[in-house]
Amino acid sequence: MPQKQGSKISDGGRLDGTNGTAVAAANFAIGVGWGGTATFTVTAGSTDQRGQIVITASATTPAQATATVTLTFVDGAYAAAPFAIVQLATNTDVVTFGGPTAVAATTTALSWVSSIIPVAAKVYTYNYVVIA
Repeated sequence: MPQKQGSKISDGGRLDGTNGTAVAAANFAIGVGWGGTATFTVTAGSTDQRGQIVITASATTPAQATATVTLTFVDGAYAAAPFAIVQLATNTDVVTFGGPTAVAATTTALSWVSSIIPVAAKVYTYNYVVIA
């Protein structure tokens, strides 16, 4: 029996992740630990409630402690800090596990730190979910 789909909120069915406003690259900042010429893209359909960011590390001075990602919420501040889940979905590095550390959500932003030192030209894909 299929589960009922909620309409923008949970109304006896599944949570609907399309509730948030679309995010763009301007809503994200990556730290210098990804390297001086690191790049990133935001996957289409991403919102400030759930989404995906794909980061390509560069060869210039990668460092784990400053390989950070910050998302500033588009819809403004939450009434209280939301709960957040961030997962390293895939990577092209030889490391098979490198989940993020220091995941922190405030009323206005979500941030996390890579748990591994980024490797030049490797691609790291993170998924995130924010629940108020």
